[in-house]
Amino acid sequence: MVTIQFLLLLITGFYIIYIDFKERIIPNKVNLILLIGGVVITAVDYKMIVSHIAGFLVLGILMYLLAVITKGFGMGDVKYLFTVGLILGLKQGLTALVIGFILGGVVSLILLLMKKVTLKDFIAFGPYLVVGTLVSFLI
Repeated sequence: MVTIQFLLLLITGFYIIYIDFKERIIPNKVNLILLIGGVVITAVDYKMIVSHIAGFLVLGILMYLLAVITKGFGMGDVKYLFTVGLILGLKQGLTALVIGFILGGVVSLILLLMKKVTLKDFIAFGPYLVVGTLVSFLI
């Protein structure tokens, strides 16, 4: 099951990195694939069902609130984190979020200092969430 989880996150993750950098969007079809995979994984890993459902709710609602309050995140990022929480569970999902935020923040700060972007520019955040997710899965 672990291999299926990782392959699902890896394959969709590479696509998210590519498309989000290119078009600044995480397509609904990718999030739907992750949602379906997450439901299957949760059903098979029924002993951890509470963690999977808690991850889905906590990560998704937290990211939704951040997106609405700050207007700095897209709904694709929100939907992606709902699915990450479902697939990884609460603990690994929160770890993925923290790693993604740190990585995205460091890269954004570097780009600001190099004057490649301004505070008004939008930066694709999905790729950093994907890296955070993959790193969280591996640790």
